Formats: sequence, structure tokens, C-alpha cells
Amino acid sequence: MELNNSSNHIDGDGDQRHRHQITYSRKRKHSQSQVITPTDSTQLDPISESSVLGLVLLAHTFTYDIHNLPDSLLLEILSRLPLKSIFRFKCVCKHWLTLISQPSFSRFYFSRMRTANASSSSSISFRILYRYIYVSKFKDVLDRFRPETYNSEKFSVLFLSTFEEQQQSDQFKVLAVSNGLILCCLLGPLVYYVCDPVTRQWVTLPRGREKSPDRHPIFFGEGFVSRVNEDNVLTSYTVVRVELLNSFSTHLNLETFSSETGKWVDYRLPCPNPIALLKRGGGPITFNGILHWFVYKHGMVAFDPHQDPKSCRIIQFPDDRDIESEHKHDGLYRLCDECQGKLRFFEVSPDSCSFYCFSMWELKDYEKGEWCCEFKVTRSDLSSSDPELTTWLMTATFLPLSFHPFNLDIMYLRCVELCCIVSYDIKNKKLEIACKPIGVVEDLSWRVVVPFVIPRWPTPVPIPPVPKKVVKPKLVHRRRSYKNCDLCEVFD
Repeated sequence: MELNNSSNHIDGDGDQRHRHQITYSRKRKHSQSQVITPTDSTQLDPISESSVLGLVLLAHTFTYDIHNLPDSLLLEILSRLPLKSIFRFKCVCKHWLTLISQPSFSRFYFSRMRTANASSSSSISFRILYRYIYVSKFKDVLDRFRPETYNSEKFSVLFLSTFEEQQQSDQFKVLAVSNGLILCCLLGPLVYYVCDPVTRQWVTLPRGREKSPDRHPIFFGEGFVSRVNEDNVLTSYTVVRVELLNSFSTHLNLETFSSETGKWVDYRLPCPNPIALLKRGGGPITFNGILHWFVYKHGMVAFDPHQDPKSCRIIQFPDDRDIESEHKHDGLYRLCDECQGKLRFFEVSPDSCSFYCFSMWELKDYEKGEWCCEFKVTRSDLSSSDPELTTWLMTATFLPLSFHPFNLDIMYLRCVELCCIVSYDIKNKKLEIACKPIGVVEDLSWRVVVPFVIPRWPTPVPIPPVPKKVVKPKLVHRRRSYKNCDLCEVFD
């Protein structure tokens, strides 16, 4: 999907099989009629026949003066269209262009989408994205994010590289997603990119600050936080990365990049207890704009990039969790992440003989770090309508992958024995097969995937200012000769 800035509409690829003609009259000198031939409706998202829009698209031809169409009805119709169609219909007339371009329309669109997601648990508007993309150029990464890749009603795990491509040495990594923007990096010579997959706009972040010659820190655990205004327009973003230390330290060393300043700034923050970052943590989790990195023994270390003065704090994990399993498997069987404004900790027992299979806690008091156990489920409590999955409920190995970002009652796990992704209904304690990934699933865990919410509106990427370079004065070489000596001195 490409954004055509000159005509303010989004072009998509695809062959046209048949067309519906929509004819309407416009006020012209000779009262002529204009015919609009939109792309075949089979290529757009399905629309209910009972809606007004369904009646319009199903009609072969009709004549209507669009100037008589009330704005309130027009808003209801347009807000139910796929994003691609909305931006195409900006070209219908100036009035439609003005109406769609108003900030109030994007607010109304987002409000309706949230209502639809909350009322329909079957509404799939996100995918689980495998972090690694094996291509040689970043433009190829953008090509993999074309809408046809994820525009499907079926839930799936997105592998943006084939098995053959995964044998290549070049690879990009999706580090984080925030408000429609994606933070990626090129592994090897570390280069960071921020992009919008809808508009295909992207920026390359500058290199970090130069360190002393005797110090070469290694950074990892990149976090990504963005801000939007009341009109859902993204205003700024911040990238944070932490320094990898080989032992416990009483300080958290990190660097932050702000799109408002265009500069990297480093911090050395004292910690209340010695910490060691989890090397296979998969990146920090974001909760209320605060970044949280997993650490050994304590739980998480939190950092708010927008708070001054800069500081960090430690948040303990639930005391009654399975600490032995956590240390033995390096946190593989747990999932801690944000879901609908709640910070949750989900735990799976790796041993099928354990009394409890699934357990979940919720952070009730963030400031005090108080967790509350929501439930503990045994294997005998589980059920499924799938016959094959039912036979494995008592012995299967499950690995947590992701919470559903729009449904508090649904989460996703990987069933190792069946090589599939299952959904777990927390209320009904039911497991169902969600999909069978087409790709390498041996290492599929929460560490290598990220919930990818399908963008619903183009997000212009804020362009960081270019820091002014400090121009050093040129060195002046003066050659001074001495009469009774062949020696020449050069002064700077």
C-alpha cells in the first residue's frame, strides 16, 4: 500500500475483475453526470448487506445528488469503509476531501473501531509477528508489510521471510510497535529505522554518541514509546536502549533518542538493588508509556523516558509464582505484558504432572507493586471442541505467546506437540486451534514475536531535526624558517 501524497489517496495492487458503476449528478454547466468506477468490491473488506453501504455497493447503478447526502449519514458510511477505500474516496469531490481530512473524522473513525472491537470478540485486527526479516535492504522490509500480507479475516502468525530466505546472513529485526509506527534495526552494522507500514514513510536514526576510545559498550533491549494528541495524530516518539553488562550492577546505563531533538542522550541511573538484565528478554514491555526490562531475581526495572529528573525503579514479580521454573527455563514459560490498560503476568507449568497448569496475576497497585492472583487452572479444567487437541490436553506442552490486545478474555499459546497456535478463553477455560503457522516454529516463543496491531490510519512519521554540527576551526599551518638552520617548525 503506497500513499500518493500528490492526490491524497492510497494506491493498492491487484487486478480488476468486474466493476460496479456508481452514477451521481453534479452541479455543472450542462448538468452532466459523473461516473465513478471504484475497484472491484471483492478486493475490499466484506461489508454487511444490511448496512447502507452494502446497499450502495450491491446496486449496479444508481443516480443521486451527493450534495443532498447529510454529513451525518456520510460519516457513518465512510467510517465503515476499509482504510484503502476511504483515502480513494477523497478524490470524489472537494466536500468529501474536506470531510475525511478533518481531525474530527479520524476521532470518529477510531471511536467506532474501538466500539466494534469491544463488542465483537471475533473481530481480528491484529497478528502475531515473527520479529526477524531476512532481506538485504530496508525497502524490502517495507514491501513485506504490504496490506495484502495481513489483510485477512483469519488470525495468523506473520512470517515475513520464507524458509529459504532465513538461510541468508542479512537480517532485520522488528524491535517494537507503537501507535502504528514500527521500530526496526539492521543487525550487524547496527542501524535503526522508524517507519509507518501504511504510508511507507521511514526515517533512519543517526548513530549514537561517540564513546571514549577505551570503552565500547554493547547496547540491546531497545524500547519504543510514541505520543499522540487528541486527534490521534502522532506528535513524537522516543527510542531507548540499555547497555549490556556481564555482571550485576548498581546502575542502569542507557541511551535515549527523541524525535523532538534528533539527538541521543546517555544516562547512568542508580538502582536500589544490584540488577542484571535478562539477555534473552525479547525487549522491554511498555505500560502507561513506561518501559520495563526483565532482570534476574527481582522482576523488572522500569524507566519513564518522559519523566524528569530521570530515574529507575524495580518492580517485583508475584511472590507465589514458580520461581524454580523461571530460573530453569530462563522465563520461557511466563508472559508479562500490557493488555487493555492492565499489566498481567501469565504462567504455564512446564511439567504436565503439576497440579496447576495456567496461572495469572494482575498488577493492582503499580506504585506499590502489588499483584493479585486472578486464577489458577488445572488441566482437568481445560476443554476444547477440537478432537485432536482434546486428546492432548492432559500432556501437551504450551508456551505463552501474546495477550489479545482488544479482548481481556483471550490469549494465545503455542502447542509444541501439534505445532500450532491455540487460543485460550480465560472465562470458559477453553482451548481452540487458532492457526497452524507456515514457517519455522521450533523457536516460536514470546521472545521472538511481537503483537502487531494492523494500522487503521496513516501515521506521519515525525522527522527529527538534524543537530547542528560543531564546525571546528581549520588548522593553520605556518612554516617558519631559520637562517642558520635547515630545521622547519610547523605550528598549529
